[in-house]
Amino acid sequence: MPAKTAHLGFTLIEMVVVIIILAILAVVAAPKFINLKLDAQIAEVKATGAAFKGGITLANVKWASQGGSGPVDNLQVFGDGTNGQLDINLWGFPAQNYPPFESSPRLNNVADCMSVWRTIMQEPPVVTSNPNTEGAEYFATYIGPDQCRYFYLAEQTLSIYYDSRDGSVITDSDPNS
Repeated sequence: MPAKTAHLGFTLIEMVVVIIILAILAVVAAPKFINLKLDAQIAEVKATGAAFKGGITLANVKWASQGGSGPVDNLQVFGDGTNGQLDINLWGFPAQNYPPFESSPRLNNVADCMSVWRTIMQEPPVVTSNPNTEGAEYFATYIGPDQCRYFYLAEQTLSIYYDSRDGSVITDSDPNS
């Protein structure tokens, strides 16, 4: 009678074939996972930009409902304290959030950009003027008269632009531009 031989494991060739198949799958699947991450980042910046734009529009409507002419200092836009007050510029859009009186508020430095960001959204993503700040999600920059740009720190080719002269909010969601 022939003796029965039992297989105790895989042969070397079987192991090599499995490793090659797994490597091919990894090469095909990895770019799709990378794109999913970028797609998620783009969606996050678009959502934040939309929330920011909604807040800017709400502040402008509040300004218009109060008479809508010229600059307004400390307009109560949200809540009932100084945290919900915005200084509205002569065009009717948020320029800053500072309690002291200012006859003609303007968006004219990075601190103003950050104050508008923090006031206009309820529980906004953390913004900073230093890109190395731990826990920050956006980096604010003052780019010219009455204009700010907020760069998304996880993917700095994505940003949100705000022009307080016309209230425009533009979300740059093309990482290749």
